[in-house]
Amino acid sequence: MRIRTRHACALALGAALLLGGTLFAGQQGRIVGTVTDGKGAPIPGVAITITTPSITNFKLSLTTDEKGKYGTILNDATLIYNYKFEKPGFIPQQQQKKVPIGQTETLDVQLLTQEQAIEKGVVKQVVDPYTEAYNGAVDKFQAGDLDGALELAHKATELGPDKVGAWDMATKVAFAKKDWDHTVEFGEKALALEADLPDLYAPLAEAYRQKGDKAKAAEYDKKFTAANPDNPQVLYNQAVDSYNKGDFKASEATLRKVVELKPDYAMAHFLLGMSCVNTNKIPDMKKHLNEYLRLEPKGKEAATAKEMLDAFK
Repeated sequence: MRIRTRHACALALGAALLLGGTLFAGQQGRIVGTVTDGKGAPIPGVAITITTPSITNFKLSLTTDEKGKYGTILNDATLIYNYKFEKPGFIPQQQQKKVPIGQTETLDVQLLTQEQAIEKGVVKQVVDPYTEAYNGAVDKFQAGDLDGALELAHKATELGPDKVGAWDMATKVAFAKKDWDHTVEFGEKALALEADLPDLYAPLAEAYRQKGDKAKAAEYDKKFTAANPDNPQVLYNQAVDSYNKGDFKASEATLRKVVELKPDYAMAHFLLGMSCVNTNKIPDMKKHLNEYLRLEPKGKEAATAKEMLDAFK
């Protein structure tokens, strides 16, 4: 009897275990899906985290394959699960879904980049007020609306007083309007924030010149020359200085660089022609004086150029 009792207990236990296993399997469900981007292309390597509020310590981690696919078995399909999809460069997405017991449910997800989300209207592009004012100033300046550009540039300086770009833009607009006081005010503030701004040297030099401050004009002229050694205007000014000092060889050499850099620089051709007269290079003199007349037939030096050409026929 004792042996039979043990045998009966063992059979009963085995049946219980078998029944338990059958019951557990009957509660399962399967979740599968594909993760794509905003253009429909599969995204491999997406991290998927599955959790459920019913079991606080439950966490299942998956990764999409090279075709963007994933899949797993959920042992207890009686629960509702949360699915989080993440990959660097994409906006994370979270879904909640309950899988029917004993069935396979598909959960396809589309992850979008920030740019794709904006294009699709999923999220709005946020532009801060400073950037909006600055970009507006640039647009109006390029469109020739100097008053509108200056208004927005000034607004940008108020919104971003520590941003050199706003002061730089305001200086250039003020200079275009020939507003010399504001050119100086804005330009000096820009340089106080960033000392190396070569684009502002010429506007500041001219603004100070117009205001009658010769010392400051000369200071910025010198800075502009040092920052722009190959600028045609800088080289031309150097050539004029050499010519006026009687150093025609130096002015000729410098002016040849000028017309190489800027072939349509009419006055450079004129002065090069005059330099060539003094270095006894008559064919070159004729070439450059004729080029000057071609570029500026009614220029202020046209009469002098014709006289020189007539003299060397």
